[in-house]
Amino acid sequence: MTLRWTLACACLVACGGSRRDPSTPAGDHDDGSGLLAQASTSLRIGNTGSDELGAVPSPGPSEGAFGGTSYAHWTAPAWSYANTPRPPRYVVTDTGLDASIEGTVTWPGAMPAMLKTPCGPLPAIRLGAQRGVRGVIVFIEHITTGRGLGGTDRAQLGGVIAKHGCALGPTAQLAVPVPSSVGIHGDAQPTRVRITPPGGPATTFELQEGGLVTAEIKPGVTRIDGEDGKLAAAWVIGIESPYYSVTDDFGRFRIEQLAPGTYDVTFWQPPIATIKADGSFAYGPPIVVHRSIHVVAKQTANVTIALPPR
Repeated sequence: MTLRWTLACACLVACGGSRRDPSTPAGDHDDGSGLLAQASTSLRIGNTGSDELGAVPSPGPSEGAFGGTSYAHWTAPAWSYANTPRPPRYVVTDTGLDASIEGTVTWPGAMPAMLKTPCGPLPAIRLGAQRGVRGVIVFIEHITTGRGLGGTDRAQLGGVIAKHGCALGPTAQLAVPVPSSVGIHGDAQPTRVRITPPGGPATTFELQEGGLVTAEIKPGVTRIDGEDGKLAAAWVIGIESPYYSVTDDFGRFRIEQLAPGTYDVTFWQPPIATIKADGSFAYGPPIVVHRSIHVVAKQTANVTIALPPR
């Protein structure tokens, strides 16, 4: 009996007693190496049940196997361009907002030529049925009374740009409310993107394959393109107003929940691009139209805008 007890104690000491083995697959202390090692030594001769030898146990919800935000104690970085809540610069109300504006933006003139790029032809402007202009930004900046802006019960707009070959898209978008941020997502080819904020100098960033660059968006127009000019630009308009719209495939738009009154409505079409001899994109000024529109209670004002203005 004494000999057995001595041997048992010696075995416990040699084997580490009840101490947890840090390399135990899917254990609390496994950083992925245990499961990875077990998976690499598994002998699989079938797909299910007893035909499979050395099957890897499924990790529990807190056991974090191969990667993700729990792998090797890695945590996702917190971006510094957080949306900072601040009170609106107008009177917020939920009553008396029963007027609206709707209409259509068209391009009755000659269609700009297609752009010949190494990635294939790109349209200089996108027209839909009945020559309606797609993607025109329509917004009202200066208001004295209106609905709330941002917050948990209000939609927030904008925030994503994607590189597709020779272009960034969408070509134009709104960021509401500001300050805000936009994530620029890469594709299979790395590049250097140039971000030009309103009234400020441009900054260049490396955009790796499948990578992400985050840029701050302030009030005004931010231009994002390639450092060498050979990546078609995207434009982000930051505003501090809850009244905006983007024209659909037919050039139609609608802005609702307005207080009766007269508004300066802005129609913003991105600059029409051309291609220079070296293959880079060149841009003129954006096409901007301001229209004073009066709305009355419980009615919809209709307007038709032709671009470019004559």
